[in-house]
Amino acid sequence: MFVSRLVLKDFRNYENVDISFGPDRIYITGNNGVGKTSIIEAIHYLTLGRSFRKAEDKELIRNGQNQASIYLEFFSDKDQSNHHLSCVISKTGKMFAYDDEKVKSLSNILGKLISVYYEPSLVFFFKDEPEQRRKLLDETLSQLSQQYLYAIGRYKKLLKERNAAMQQDYDSDVINAYKDQLINLSYRIVKDRKDLIKTLSQRAQTYYNALFGENTKKFSLTYKTNCPLDDDQESYRKNSQELFHRNQSVENIKKVTAIGPHRDDLTGRLNENDIAGYGSQGENRLASLALKLAILDLLSERLGSKPLLLLDDVTSDLDDIRNENLLHCINKDNQQVFITGTKIYGGFKDYQIFRTNGKEVTKEVQA
Repeated sequence: MFVSRLVLKDFRNYENVDISFGPDRIYITGNNGVGKTSIIEAIHYLTLGRSFRKAEDKELIRNGQNQASIYLEFFSDKDQSNHHLSCVISKTGKMFAYDDEKVKSLSNILGKLISVYYEPSLVFFFKDEPEQRRKLLDETLSQLSQQYLYAIGRYKKLLKERNAAMQQDYDSDVINAYKDQLINLSYRIVKDRKDLIKTLSQRAQTYYNALFGENTKKFSLTYKTNCPLDDDQESYRKNSQELFHRNQSVENIKKVTAIGPHRDDLTGRLNENDIAGYGSQGENRLASLALKLAILDLLSERLGSKPLLLLDDVTSDLDDIRNENLLHCINKDNQQVFITGTKIYGGFKDYQIFRTNGKEVTKEVQA
């Protein structure tokens, strides 16, 4: 899979840019604050329908304009064909199209363009709120399975309705009916998360050692949940009912659902110590980067297509050795990589270099 063309109109600070890319690795450079990140943000937006920068859609529209648009052409190695995705973002909503046909919902574009991103704030990934780690699990699993996408979407809707019913003192039969539906949906969510984390933990350990350049500490991922971990659905359902029964007084007092995957968490550990508190900033950075590379591998393997790798300003916080280790990890596979940065290091001699000044994006001719 590779992006061949990207057109931005009134997106962030870009009024109108039209960029053509080759299938090779790409380095986007320029001064701080000119819009390097905006380019890979736009690509990723067409992967999941939202910004990885925690920005609201209206913030993506250039000042003084009513809407922004993204148009992207890409080659899919799934069907060996060229396709295009587009999106119009207004202050009241957004509309997507795939191969010139409007899609009814965001779920219709999921899986068309696959990408994995890393950006500097992920150094705090394991220290951040659990919601951010659940979001990563949901994003990854939603790209792997339409069934998971349906289950998590339906679960969130019913959870909101059950909490509202408890807060408004609805009849207990109604609240219990919601509970039964949540338990049935949560079985798929918990099982898929558990299996995903087990697989990613093994791969992330390998990448952590490769990035760090040493084999002195064991990095692992742990799934934290208050749900049963039964693989059998009937056992899961029975044990979930028991957990809800034990926590009924808590729910009666707090008026919120106490049991379920909405309270899950993912933790990272170094030699059995929680990396969030025990690890240095450098160790946390390499751990989150190793996790992203593990996800990249898994998506490539399960989907039969190599995702795009989008790395924002990843080299500025790494020393020369770790930069070299990173490039060794990502250059070994035949996949399209986008990296942004202010300085062009020697390791990028084989990359296509694009320079932006915030208004125009030009390809540099290398000697």
